[in-house]
Amino acid sequence: MRTVAAVAVAAALVAIGGRAGGARADATPGAAASDDPPIRVDVGLTGSIVGVSDRNGTGFVAEIKAGVADHVAVGGRVELAVMFGGQVGDEDLPFGMAAAGLVKGEYLVGGGGVRPFAGLGAGVYAIAAYTIVSDPAGASGVSTTTGRYFGVAPQLGVDLGRVRVAATYNAIVGTSVEYQQTSGGVTHRETFSQRYLSLELSFRFGGTPAPAAR
Repeated sequence: MRTVAAVAVAAALVAIGGRAGGARADATPGAAASDDPPIRVDVGLTGSIVGVSDRNGTGFVAEIKAGVADHVAVGGRVELAVMFGGQVGDEDLPFGMAAAGLVKGEYLVGGGGVRPFAGLGAGVYAIAAYTIVSDPAGASGVSTTTGRYFGVAPQLGVDLGRVRVAATYNAIVGTSVEYQQTSGGVTHRETFSQRYLSLELSFRFGGTPAPAAR
């Protein structure tokens, strides 16, 4: 978990440092304040849809970004998602958890208070483990891979003043849920992806919408 958070924090510090350095280079005595949006923080809640039947989730997301131009922002994203419900074969799945620390960039369209945007994040996902064995001999059950994995997160959304609505697809590489059942001496296995879609409602602190282009 500490590694995941460190990735996002480091990305945010790099973005902020670059933004501040550019501002100092452009500063001249008597110059007017820049119209570029300053550092902004977005904090909100997510609802998740997982690629397993009837399995959903909820969670928390936070982003810190620097506006490097009127239409471009870069920074870091931290997301924590708790998954619940769902069934694989005859087994009900227990709670699961995914935590992400991502480097992120986004492009915002237009100006003013309503701005559609597209973003892309990449970084580390930490997946919690669980195992269900319904047969004492281990002939059937559910297991999942665990540990830290690389993933990417394309995103689409819209800024509505200080409110942000977005959908993010978390494509995690190398982790899955496996269901195993043995019947008549034959073992049947099914594998399900742990990729998930997050629907996000967040609120902006700091920053101002960029003015419309002239």
